[in-house]
Amino acid sequence: MSRILSSAALGLAFCVVTEITRELCFKAAANRAQDGSNYVLDLARQPVLWLGLAFWISETIALVRVLEIAPLSVAYQITTLPYAGIPIAGALVFRERLTRGQVAGAVLIGLGVILVGASGL
Repeated sequence: MSRILSSAALGLAFCVVTEITRELCFKAAANRAQDGSNYVLDLARQPVLWLGLAFWISETIALVRVLEIAPLSVAYQITTLPYAGIPIAGALVFRERLTRGQVAGAVLIGLGVILVGASGL
């Protein structure tokens, strides 16, 4: 039983990290694409966009596998952790500024995920 729970926890951690990384890839692709009439074509030429799509696919497959062994009521709530991680990653990677409210929200989300994870996995 503990092996199943640790597999679920590792799978969920993978999902959270890949989702955050995916969003960083999409942001980097958007930043690199040139505005104009060929924006979509220019965006499609960004290798980092395709890397983000690969992360999206791998995360989806991993999440489906996790849901085979973890309760949805726990797994779903843990997969909300990127709502806290993405703004923090954006601040670290892209030097975006966070307001106090955004930081407080990220902390509250993190605490909520810890409580859910501790009670269910």
